[in-house]
Amino acid sequence: MNILIITDLEGVAGVCDFESTYETGKYYEKAKELLTEEVNACCEGCIEKGVEEILVIDGHGSGGILPEKINKNAKLFHGRPVPTLWFFDQKWDGVILLAHHSMNGTEKGNLNHTYSSKSIVNMWLNREKIGEIGIEIYLAGYFGIPCILITGDEAATKEAEKYVPNIEKAIVKWGITRTSAISLSPEKAREIIKEKTKIAIERINEIRPVKINGKCEIIVEYISTSDAFVRSKREGFELIEPTKVKVEGIDFLDVFKKFFS
Repeated sequence: MNILIITDLEGVAGVCDFESTYETGKYYEKAKELLTEEVNACCEGCIEKGVEEILVIDGHGSGGILPEKINKNAKLFHGRPVPTLWFFDQKWDGVILLAHHSMNGTEKGNLNHTYSSKSIVNMWLNREKIGEIGIEIYLAGYFGIPCILITGDEAATKEAEKYVPNIEKAIVKWGITRTSAISLSPEKAREIIKEKTKIAIERINEIRPVKINGKCEIIVEYISTSDAFVRSKREGFELIEPTKVKVEGIDFLDVFKKFFS
């Protein structure tokens, strides 16, 4: 069995403010350490259930994992640029979304944002508001891969549940506001992540890939008119409002590649 783990930094127990997720933040290195240990807990669960190959993708923009401390049985993709398809086009039995956050504007979503906390207001896929969790679930589904586990704050797990009702969930904190939360102790969070990973792998055949069919469009609303204007100059993009651009594709993969390439 082969498992792909996609990580972020905002959904880690013990991290509740944006400064800790930026390279210049006082506690950035500590946040990376906390994430690395959550990844290792997930890897331990995979290994105990007989997973043969684990690829961990460091999905946080400025990096979120300490390579020297990662589980010796896992491989790590880190650095930028990330391949357009994030390795989803390879053979995986399941995808785990680890330490994820909810989309911008989510009530009680700790560190909620949509791709960029500094430049993007909202994103819509086929007129439905969507964030990183939904995009990754649909991308996995395009290649026939189920997303079997989501870890993060309660709001993030509820967001994943909208797409995959029976996804396994590991809640490690509860958002109070965008920049405050109640976290489990890191040790307890790791225990839960390991246990939920094992349960998710046991249930892997129950959880189905989620695929969106037909033509797709993505609309993105930026904070700045300048960002929207610059993006609208790319081939296939249209400026539909001073702060909004639209791109269309023949299917989900086509529109994903156009927007994220």
